[in-house]
Parts: sequence; C-alpha cells; structure tokens
Amino acid sequence: MAKELKMQMDIKKDFKQSVPENAPEYDAAMVPQKQPAAKKSRTWKEENRRFQEQWETRFLVFLKPTNSISEQVAVCAVCKKEISQIKMYAMQRHYKTHAGEVEQNYRGEFQRRKLLNDAKSELERQQERPRDFLKKADQIWVATFKVALLLGQARKSFDNGELVKKIILAVQPENTLFRELPLSSDMLQRSTRDLANFLQNEIAEKVAVSPFYSLCLVETLDVMKNPKIIVCVRFFDCARCCFTEGVLCQVSLTERPTGQHVFQCVQARMQECRVSFDNLCGLSADGAAAMQGAQAGVLNCFQESCPQNLFLFRCFAHQEVLASKASMGSMDEVESVVKKCISAVNTSGVNKERFATLCETGSETHVVLLNCNLARWLSFNDNVQWLFELRGELLEVLNTVSPQLAQKLQDPGVHGCLLFLKEFLPKLASLNLELQKPRLTIFDHVEVIHTFRMTIADIVQQLQEKRDFSVFSELSGFLSCQDESVQRKVGLAVTKYLRILSEDLDHCFSEGNFFRQYTFVTDPFSNSGSGFLAADKLTALQDRLASFASLDLRNLQYLMVHMRNNARMKTYFSQPNVTVQQFWIKVYLSEDTYRPLAKVALLFLSLFSTTVLYERAFSGLHCLMSKYQNSLTDANLEASLLVSQETRDPADFPFQELLNFCR
Repeated sequence: MAKELKMQMDIKKDFKQSVPENAPEYDAAMVPQKQPAAKKSRTWKEENRRFQEQWETRFLVFLKPTNSISEQVAVCAVCKKEISQIKMYAMQRHYKTHAGEVEQNYRGEFQRRKLLNDAKSELERQQERPRDFLKKADQIWVATFKVALLLGQARKSFDNGELVKKIILAVQPENTLFRELPLSSDMLQRSTRDLANFLQNEIAEKVAVSPFYSLCLVETLDVMKNPKIIVCVRFFDCARCCFTEGVLCQVSLTERPTGQHVFQCVQARMQECRVSFDNLCGLSADGAAAMQGAQAGVLNCFQESCPQNLFLFRCFAHQEVLASKASMGSMDEVESVVKKCISAVNTSGVNKERFATLCETGSETHVVLLNCNLARWLSFNDNVQWLFELRGELLEVLNTVSPQLAQKLQDPGVHGCLLFLKEFLPKLASLNLELQKPRLTIFDHVEVIHTFRMTIADIVQQLQEKRDFSVFSELSGFLSCQDESVQRKVGLAVTKYLRILSEDLDHCFSEGNFFRQYTFVTDPFSNSGSGFLAADKLTALQDRLASFASLDLRNLQYLMVHMRNNARMKTYFSQPNVTVQQFWIKVYLSEDTYRPLAKVALLFLSLFSTTVLYERAFSGLHCLMSKYQNSLTDANLEASLLVSQETRDPADFPFQELLNFCR
C-alpha cells in the first residue's frame, strides 16, 4: 500500500501544473507539464569564432580590415574572393579550388608571404579614399614631390616650377591646393634632395638583402674639367623578384686622380650610403686613365680590399671600340688620305662653296662630311660611307686644289682598302650596338663577341689560303678587274687588319673564355651542357668561386644532374615567356633543393653586362652640367642626377613611404 502511494505522488510531481482554483482535482492530476523545446545549434557568429593567424600561410587567406569586431570576413589572396564563414573547413574548401595554381607558383614560404603582402596592399589601396587619406599639409608636400620628380625626370630647371603653377591655375583657377603649393626654385631643390636621399636609401636597403651585387664606375668631366665618377649598381630586387640597375651616387675627384684615390673616394661615398663590400661580386669600369694600370688601377684596388675574388671587367662596348682602334693602325695610310682630302676642301671658303654647289642634291651629307671631327677616329665609319657617296664631287674639287691627293685617292690599293672599310666598318658598328642592348646577360655578350671573333678567323683563313674576297661583294668585284700586285697589296692589308682585330678582341675579352664553359646558366637542360659536369671544369668553377663565403659548392654536380632530370622544372623553363633570369629567380625562391645551384647562377646574372644604364647616366650628367653650368653644388648635382634616372611614374611612386622617410 505504501509503495502504490509513493508511485502516485511521483506521477503528480512530474505532471504538476498550475490550474485554476475552481478546477476539479482530477483535472490537475491529469494535465501533463509542458516539456521545454530543444535548443537549436548555434550559428558561427554566436560561437564567436576568431580568425587564426596560421590560416594565412596555410590557406593563403587574410582577414579583411573592418571597424566591426563581430563582422569578420576573410579574403583569398589568390582570387580576391571573400569568405564569410570563419571556419577552418570553409578556408580549406576554398583553398582546394586553387590547389594547382598554388602548387606551381606559391610553394615556398617567401612566395606565399609576398602574395599575401601584395594582396593586403592592394586591398588597402582600394579602401583608401582618393584625397582624404592624407592631411592637407601632406597633400601639399606630396604634390611638391610630384612636380620635383617630373621636372627631374625631364631634366628641366627648377625655375620652371612657378611656370607650372601658373599654367595649372590658368586652366583650373578653382584648384585651391595648387594655389597654396610652394614651387619656388629653392623649394624644388630641397624636394629633389629629399627624393634623392629616399632613392639612395631604397637602393642601399635592397642591395643589403640581395645575395650579390656588382658595381660599374663611369668617369666624366664637369665644365671646370674636374673628374667625376658615377657609381652604378646592379642587384637582385627581392621585393620585385627581378634584377635591377640604378645610380647609387656620384663622386667628385681631384684634378689628376690615381686609381688609389678613385678607390678611396668611392669607398668613402659608399660607406656614407651604407653599402658594404660583403656581397660585392663584380666591378666594371670604363677605359679612363684613372681606371687603367696594372698596379694603381681602381679595379686592382677594389680586389685588394675585398676578400672575395671579384669578376673585374672594363666596359664591353668600350673594349670593343678600343680593339677596333688598335686594328686601324694597319690602315694608317688610307685613314691619312681621307683626312687630308677633307682638310684640303676645308682650307678655304671658295673650295667649300664649290663642293657644296657640286653636291646640291637636297641632302646635307656634304656639310656633315666637311664638319666631321677628324680627331675622332670613332666617326671614321661615317666618313668612309659619305666619302663614297660624294666621291665624284670630292675628286673634282681635289683635282684643282691638290692633284696629288686626288691621285692618291684614286690609287687602286687605297680604293680597295676603302671599299673593304666601307663594307666591314658597319659590321663593327652593329656589333657595338648589339653589346648595348638591354636585358642581356653576360653570357649573351660573351657569345656575341666569340661569334664575331670566330667569323673574323674564318675570313682570315679564306684570305690566306684561297685569297677569297667573296664575303665582301664590292671589294671582290673591284679586285677581279685589278692585276696581281693590287690584289696582293689589298689582301695583305685586309688580312693584317682582321688578324690584329681578332687578337685584340681575344685579349680584351679573355675573361669570356671562363663564362663560355658554364652555359648551364643560360640553358640548364641543353644536351650540349653536359660539358659542365666534367671534373676539370667543375674544379675550375669551385676554385674560382671558393672565396664567396655565402656559396655552397659541395654538391653542384649532383644538383645539376638532378635538375636536368626534373620534368617539372624543364617544362617551366621551356615556356616561351620565361626568361633565364625569371627561371633562376623562381628556383632560388621556391626550390630549396636547387638553391645552392641557383645562387651560383644569380651571382653570374648580377654582373653588369650592358652599357644602357651608365650611358644614360653619363648623358644625363652632361645634360645637367650644360644646363646649370657650375651653379649646382655637388650635392644638388648628385640629387638631380639620381632623380633624372628614376623610371617610375608618379602613379607608381611610393610617396607615402617617402613622407615617412622625410619625417
């Protein structure tokens, strides 16, 4: 009985509900108590999930900047799409859609970080308001920098700043910002110095993190005949993943500098720029007097001060020209006749007027011929071409002025040599232009010189064995109508000229024989590149590079064989839009296995191989000095030179970083 009573009490307890007071007792006992509804699962927002930092490099996503902490959105760095669910499976699912592209292009940690940083910077630029991201004072400052940059790139005087301001206000009188803009000459000069200091600091920072860099020294004279050195640098830009060339600084010298003095001044200036010699791999210099000499030359001074065995060169184009000049010694008689003929016509105004009358063909070739600088042998190629174009008119004047010169000019031996020079000198000029092409490696230039020298050797062999002039069509046609003595005389002169030129090219570019042994840099998958694996060549390479402490030369042979059998690397190299530099940069950044081999390639690719930069800098410095004469101080002249060599447009220039640097 007690047990049944307890069960009834338990049932009432479970089904007890509030009922009206006048309700019957049995209703209260029979009404069940309402059970609470099951709670729904929480959303990801209610779960208060947070973006995890490790997801960035793992899934290549980053958190979109926002003012709300609860409204978190992730952005894919590859496709720039937004991911609303802050959950790992959502990140992983989206990441798998780019698995192929990521595997090919973003395998290494450096590549992934660079992609993330670029995507973040791009998103920040998109979110910035076009004008309100800077305060008004900063806007005025940036506008002044832009005017200084554009004037400097155009090599215009600072006095043009006020004219620019007047033009803008005339077109847009409502432009209040420009009305307040200070564009005086002094202000633009200070802005140019700030720009130059920023550019110099930017190069110094990039050189410091580059595996290797090389220098090029170019000597010139100012209007007071004081020598100046332009210091150019070539390095691997890790931020942009490419090789970059730029002007680092300018050095003023004494009246008669020695190689030791040049080195000390350049070294002191580079220390001011915070650029050390630790990762210096090569040095190139022009043919100026201070750069030459076995004991006191600046190249030797640099080598003595650096623990690493530097690659030392003189300018490729200058070396080729010097070799050409030496070979012209075998043509002294012909060159003397040409110069005397031109001087004879220039002796009086009557002769010049008569020559001009005979040459009235609508062109100014006769004026150019008479006004050429006879002291400059570099222009002798043009003289010969113009001479043949106006040969009849020149002979008519010479028959009156100097019959002996006219007779010498018509001598079959002289005429045959002139025909040879007329056909051959343009080939030398083409070689010079080939050496000045941009974006060529030092291996390309060495191959150009070698091909030209071997061509000359074949021609000399044909002339000596068969007296075959068929390679020179006009000369061959002329000699076919001459007697044996003329053919022998011209043949000996031409053979001597070509032999001297070939020997001088071999002497001037003797370093090229080393680079031709290691063409694996330019074509690592070529079957002919197996010569690199020879023990003697491998040993020679290791001995030459042993002084570079950052290089690992122990397993080069194995790495070379391993990479040659890597189908994925071979496929990437064979793509038509992939250059040699791009290939080795990718290997260095994303292929840890082959990085020691890639670092050797980067050393070779860091060497100066073209004259494009220092010819442009040389021209820019002369333009600035001729415009300003001697009014610019050395500091202002250097600043103007550095800004004039800047190639970025204002839209691409990092003015925000410049403002931070100036502060």
